[in-house]
Amino acid sequence: MELNPAGPELGDAFGMQLSDSLRLQRPVVAYVERSDGLITPSGSAQWLGDEESWPPAVRKLLGKATGRVMDVGAGGGRHSAYLASRSCQVTVLDNSPLALEICRQRGIQDCVLGDIGKTADLFRDVEPFQRVLLLGNNVGLLGSAESGTEILRQLHEVTAEDALILAEGRRPVAVTEENHAYVTANRGRGRLPGELLMRIRYQTTATPWFPYLFCDPSELARIAQPAGWEISGVEDFRYPGSPPAAPLLSYTAVLRKSDVSADAQSSA
Repeated sequence: MELNPAGPELGDAFGMQLSDSLRLQRPVVAYVERSDGLITPSGSAQWLGDEESWPPAVRKLLGKATGRVMDVGAGGGRHSAYLASRSCQVTVLDNSPLALEICRQRGIQDCVLGDIGKTADLFRDVEPFQRVLLLGNNVGLLGSAESGTEILRQLHEVTAEDALILAEGRRPVAVTEENHAYVTANRGRGRLPGELLMRIRYQTTATPWFPYLFCDPSELARIAQPAGWEISGVEDFRYPGSPPAAPLLSYTAVLRKSDVSADAQSSA
């Protein structure tokens, strides 16, 4: 057997994980590798589960979705398919070709291959969106404080005046032994504690490295404010199956354009 000292092959590891899970009709495990070498498992069920498996806070947030919806980082399209069945006009955006193929199989026609950091270029000439989904902890796709503000500025540009971003985020895990050095290095560089560089590995394939962000609602508010968004409606929750004593790390939140009048906000 030949060794591969160059490491895993670069490719659509996330999409491969989802495709295999559907083909095999069972959950399969990929791994999240952090830039310091920490590796943690990531099961496919969380990206493919139907409405019954979603936390009540997420179902409640989806109740605010209406009209033209952009699902950013749609993955297997679970939220998009749900909204499309309820008469929303959904566009999915993902950088995984295999994930987009799964979305098409679920009946979602408007599937765009691209990066969250290019939304202004991708959607500048189309009808503005009323809602943007950042679910499945896709606040993490903001990447960092600096890139997050730029991404939200672009979303501001391609959305309607009364648009909402329906977001799900996750607070940084309290400093543990394996996180202490990483957090200390972030702070030394002037970064937020929850800024990560990571990649997804599945079998012998890995995605390129990409930035990811764990942040609390107050940090998200500071990122959003310069881009013209303000945060409201924060609700903490645990995912089903979490121990009752587990810390409340996950949250949903609504981002509204800060230049919208109070009357328009209250009616949204």
